[in-house]
Amino acid sequence: MKKYLALVLIFSTSAVLSAAPLRQPNPIRQHGKEEGMILDLNKITLGTLNDVEEKKQYLSTVQLEKQRIQNYMLRQVYENAYTLYRRGDYQRAQEMAQTILSIDPNFTQASTLAKQASHMGAYGTTSEAEVIEAKFQEANRMYDSGRLVEANEKLDEILTIQPHNSKALSWKKRIDKDIAQEYSRRGNVAYDQQDYQRALDNWYNALLIRKDDPALVNKIAQTENLLRKQQVKEAMEEAMNYYNQGRFVESYAVFERITKIQPGDTRAQKYMGQLKDEIAQTYFTAGNKSYGAQKYDSAISYWTNAKKWGADSAHMDRLIKKARNAKEDALRRKQEAARKAAEEAEKKAEEEAQIDEPIETVTVEGSSLTPLTPGTSPVLGPDGNTVTQGIGGAATRVSAEASAASRQKYIEGLDAFNQDDYERARAAWIVAKQLDPGNTDADLGLRKVEELTGIR
Repeated sequence: MKKYLALVLIFSTSAVLSAAPLRQPNPIRQHGKEEGMILDLNKITLGTLNDVEEKKQYLSTVQLEKQRIQNYMLRQVYENAYTLYRRGDYQRAQEMAQTILSIDPNFTQASTLAKQASHMGAYGTTSEAEVIEAKFQEANRMYDSGRLVEANEKLDEILTIQPHNSKALSWKKRIDKDIAQEYSRRGNVAYDQQDYQRALDNWYNALLIRKDDPALVNKIAQTENLLRKQQVKEAMEEAMNYYNQGRFVESYAVFERITKIQPGDTRAQKYMGQLKDEIAQTYFTAGNKSYGAQKYDSAISYWTNAKKWGADSAHMDRLIKKARNAKEDALRRKQEAARKAAEEAEKKAEEEAQIDEPIETVTVEGSSLTPLTPGTSPVLGPDGNTVTQGIGGAATRVSAEASAASRQKYIEGLDAFNQDDYERARAAWIVAKQLDPGNTDADLGLRKVEELTGIR
């Protein structure tokens, strides 16, 4: 953001500095012209783009448009900086060139202009001819040593200072021709070695200089076709190798790459159709196997992939729903088993606690009675009543009705306890103990209430 703000500022400054008699830059936004083809980014959103690849392409286009705008504006600023240099205003020309370089360090003309303006500001206008001559001599040395590209760059520096220098233009034309020939020669060598990509790279470089060379254009077109065939052949071998190894997804990806190299390749399209069916069937089978092993998450994943590769969507959706239901049922069964295990453990702990209880003496309706030893069964007398042991070992009988009533009160207390109504549970279990002092369950309940509430 800072870069674009600086660009706007220097563009505005250069517009002021370039006021008549300097040449006025063309307005950026002109209807129907390239300069006016600027995206109004504030009014555009990505909401209508659904595909990820489409969004990437759109953002790439936006970036290219912003770069094009920046290059256009920097060019206008550079022209004004050069005009200031020709006027002898070296300080402002240098400052403007340096600002351009802060935005685009690869702007070679701005770099050359900044250096020359700094030099002229230090040594005066009479030294420009000496600078030009020194650059010519350096370019000549580079040319004689075969460093054609560097010699060409040195001539570009001269033309940056003096765009119409006839000697530099003549030399540059000659060197451009030599460079084009060298690129063409390298391309021919690479072609003979069947390195078609390297051959094309060199020939395209030559074409940048020899733009109107029909023989070179024809050679490039033929080699592009050879390169595509070579790439398709290599990719086809790679795809078949993956296929023979059973790596169907990798094989499909390579065939997909072939269709991008050679659109409309019928062989690749045929193999892709077969592979989709095999991949879908593989995922379907793997899903069935996972379901049988009760690995429901894996089964769902496999069947989802099968659907993506063309398996019947409705059938896969039914299987996925079935796996999800089975997963929930298994989870419920697991929770129920854990609950029962916890209850059994608690019951066992209660039984063990009852075995260790000391014998207590209680009073029922004025008589002192001693409960039966925990873990023993009550003794029935000849009349059918329950016999409990009194003080001194005397036996005391409890009627069957009192024993049943005591049991009923215990159940009422248990129901209240499960509802967290500890007071009602305690009251019921006290009555149960009064009816049958040998009711160890009621006694255990009272102890539990005492632990939870502290009430005796």
